[in-house]
Amino acid sequence: MSRTDKTLAWCFAIVMLVFTLFMIWFIPNRASRTFQLEDVARSVETSHGRERKQQAEYDEAAAELPLTQAELKKVQPEAEAAKKTLDDLKAERKRLRAEKQALEEKLNPAAETDGN
Repeated sequence: MSRTDKTLAWCFAIVMLVFTLFMIWFIPNRASRTFQLEDVARSVETSHGRERKQQAEYDEAAAELPLTQAELKKVQPEAEAAKKTLDDLKAERKRLRAEKQALEEKLNPAAETDGN
């Protein structure tokens, strides 16, 4: 074998070694990247599905909003009247409790004098 043949053989061996090392790095790296891309694609599809669902729920709520507002306008006077009645009843209860306490105070001195 001549000197050029040996040099070519060494160059070929070095190139093949570099190519082998490159393939050892490239194949797992490519598989990892492919997995990541598929995972991101699934995640994006899930997000799009969630977005479509939320949009449908929003559209449904927006369609029901006028009906709810109309019902609120109908019920609002009744609720205000009920609140006024409740406030009146609370004031009456407070007045009656004060009256009861005054009567009990009048009764207690009489009970003390009866006992002595």
